[in-house]
Amino acid sequence: MKTSIVCLDGSQPSFRALDRALDRVGCVPMDILAVCVVEALSFFDCDATDCETAFAAHLREPKAILAEAEEIARLRGVTIRTRWAPGRPAETVARIAREEGADAIYLGSRGKDDVENLLLGSVSMRLVQIAPCTVVVVR
Repeated sequence: MKTSIVCLDGSQPSFRALDRALDRVGCVPMDILAVCVVEALSFFDCDATDCETAFAAHLREPKAILAEAEEIARLRGVTIRTRWAPGRPAETVARIAREEGADAIYLGSRGKDDVENLLLGSVSMRLVQIAPCTVVVVR
């Protein structure tokens, strides 16, 4: 069975990438892993209780994005796996793709923060360069 990774950041293009991957399930049996990378998991200047609260708050959005992806897939009759991971998006997704033996990675052409893309470079462009498999960039 093929394995495809879908990169989600909450943007419309990332959910269009999920739709594209779900469309492929009807043509090719495959396992879909929806991934949300959390960049800002940095050190918190707080005591243990405050850090737990800050950490939980920081993960609220990625967990909500992945729950929405599961619901979208469920409504289409598909079961997907989900995973959040800390790190830099392109490098983290490429690592997960290697670990999973992925055949394809689907992601949106633009993320949530276009200003950050201008400053740091495009995640999709970087992923195309370093991914161990096919990368499908969805508009």
